[in-house]
Amino acid sequence: MKSTAKNSSVLSKLTLLGLILVVLNYAGSSAAAPAAEPPPNAPAAVSWDAGRGVLSVRYHGGVILDAQVVATGDREQIGGVGIKMEPKIAAGDRVEQRLRFTLAEPRDGVQLALRGTVTASGEAFPAETLSQAQQRFAYVRNSVGLSRNLRNNAVYDRRWDWALEGPGDGATRIQPRTDAGGRRTFAFESKGKSIELIFRPRFYQKHLGFAYFEPWTYRIWKGSLTGYCTWWAYRHSFTQRTLDAMLALFVAKRLPDFGYVYMQFDDTYQQGNGSCPENWLNWNPKKFPGGWQYAIKAIRAAGMKPGIWVHRVHRPSDPHVKDIAAAHPDWFVRKSDGSLVMRSGFYMLDTTNEEAVENMIRKLYRGLKAQGWEYVKIDGAGDLLRAYQSKECADFFRTHATTPEQSLRVWDTVAREELGRDVYLLACHSVANAKPLIGLVDGARLSNDGFQPRTLAQYNFLEGVVWRNDPDHCDVLGEWLMDADAQMPVFGLDAPVPARSIIRPAVCAMAGSALMVSDKLEVYQDDRNLEGMKRSAPVLFTAPGQLYSCGRRAMEWWLQEIDRPFDHWSVLARIQWGVKREKEWVFDNQGRPAQEIKFADLGLPDDREYLVFEFWDQQFLGKFTGSFVAPAMDENNGMDVFAIREARPHPWVISTTRHLSQGGVSLRDERWEARRNALAGRSAVVAGDPYGLTVYLPSGYRVVGATVDGDKAAVTVQDRIATVRLVPSATKTADWEIRFAKLQ
Repeated sequence: MKSTAKNSSVLSKLTLLGLILVVLNYAGSSAAAPAAEPPPNAPAAVSWDAGRGVLSVRYHGGVILDAQVVATGDREQIGGVGIKMEPKIAAGDRVEQRLRFTLAEPRDGVQLALRGTVTASGEAFPAETLSQAQQRFAYVRNSVGLSRNLRNNAVYDRRWDWALEGPGDGATRIQPRTDAGGRRTFAFESKGKSIELIFRPRFYQKHLGFAYFEPWTYRIWKGSLTGYCTWWAYRHSFTQRTLDAMLALFVAKRLPDFGYVYMQFDDTYQQGNGSCPENWLNWNPKKFPGGWQYAIKAIRAAGMKPGIWVHRVHRPSDPHVKDIAAAHPDWFVRKSDGSLVMRSGFYMLDTTNEEAVENMIRKLYRGLKAQGWEYVKIDGAGDLLRAYQSKECADFFRTHATTPEQSLRVWDTVAREELGRDVYLLACHSVANAKPLIGLVDGARLSNDGFQPRTLAQYNFLEGVVWRNDPDHCDVLGEWLMDADAQMPVFGLDAPVPARSIIRPAVCAMAGSALMVSDKLEVYQDDRNLEGMKRSAPVLFTAPGQLYSCGRRAMEWWLQEIDRPFDHWSVLARIQWGVKREKEWVFDNQGRPAQEIKFADLGLPDDREYLVFEFWDQQFLGKFTGSFVAPAMDENNGMDVFAIREARPHPWVISTTRHLSQGGVSLRDERWEARRNALAGRSAVVAGDPYGLTVYLPSGYRVVGATVDGDKAAVTVQDRIATVRLVPSATKTADWEIRFAKLQ
């Protein structure tokens, strides 16, 4: 029973290297955060002046809430009313600090109002906690940019992992104020007979149970994770010939222009099953005679980025592995008698052994970095963790200064050190198995093999906070929860398309998750199967709107807020999931009835007018106050996507055809020039892809003409909307202008 000093020092050395990486390495779409003092797992310091009703809450060196609590009548503030604060702290590992404000003496018709400013880091955002609002209208909600949703009742600061919560279900209003200099401020107001604030430090780490979550050490990868993965469609049969054909098709269909930028090799290229650096770095010459050099060059020539898959286990049946184990048995987990532990057909690496780490892990990722891979998927987190946790390994972990979780974590620590932060690193598979890898990986696959859209609702609260969610390969013609016979009409196409080919990529876009498609070549040769892919990519980076799980179920409604300097709107998607036939794994659409949607239930102010436009039918539903009716869906309508924008007194864009966000991807600028009665802006367009820009015409306005890049553009007018149409000759950003006459 011994552990050498050399072995026991490996983890501490890796930790030191990891800290150096955190401080120094900042590149690409993900980055190590600047060195910072960790926030305390302790209550905030509270200052309360009962006489003036002034409240100050201070945490981690700064004031996070500066507010006043006053008594109010029907409309006005009432003076001379006593207000008391009742603090309560639940100590222990999960610190929960409650501040309850009540009237010193209850009075009829009098309630309290807390008004103030929350100050947080540049990674903070408003969100909602679970309340009756979700019971009245259940949806999955996120935001592109900062949310203004009226269901928000909390501010969560990702940088320092704290949450400040007010009363829910409409009793709290939070609105963004400033966003500059690495700091965000929010107007915070709560009302009620009594008001209770709840402060929770280390919210995700302690309260939600993600022990390795230390967001002050790393930043989230914010780029679109959209591309192609070889695995689901081809398994082990993807070859160099398949690669050439797939790349040629992607280029011909302009899929990289639409956002499909990654080409990721899965379990097909390596020697044997991999299992050691030599087998991963030197490709199977029968399948890929040009090797990795040819593959990377071809991928980049197609305008895409190369991605690769590797595994964590060492099978003695693979080339070199048995010889390595015989020569260096101390590199692997051994029993008390010195024999190697074999679990599920593989050896487990002893990651406390410095030589083992250097030769079996570091050599691999150093080699991948040198080859030029920009996306690395490390499989087998669950396989290796379960093996480490098995009874066969019990003696090893009793005699070595490590745990199964720490041993697993060494892999990704080394991978991150060698690859740097400009390479996207994906852990696979399942949230439970990826938890020990938080802070090292950029993304995590949420479940087992196969596209599982339900996990996107279940783990929405992790997306853009802990990591990027990966629901596994999205085969657009997959049948899980899908009606394989449903054919859905789509604008611009003469014939209906498979509804599943729309829903499957679109739910990734609504969720802000990774979208790695994986179908055989012939699927993409049919343009009807590409429409959902084109309108769902790139995937916009989102922050969750809900600090809780929506449950592992197929959610019907999804809401995405989009905040731009020139506009703020909501995109509401309704998805018709297939219903399983009795005793069969076949799913049928049953149709959905028309449903009244109250704007207040969505979290929108209900005292103003909204314009509602449906994307797939390109149908303007009208102008509404209070609510609108989502049309009935028949057996062939798999998805509706409604853009909801506040009505303006002048013409304004209400939808674009490039992306289901209806402006989130294509609209780069929009401005109304009242003096000239002109609406002008810029749009990102794709060569050969017909682009439509639909504008609402308030009463008294008519279109005079339109130009795109200075040339006359076609305009069609129907009822209260006008649509400018063009077919771009190049993928570019186009300047457009629409001129109007205002009738007297």
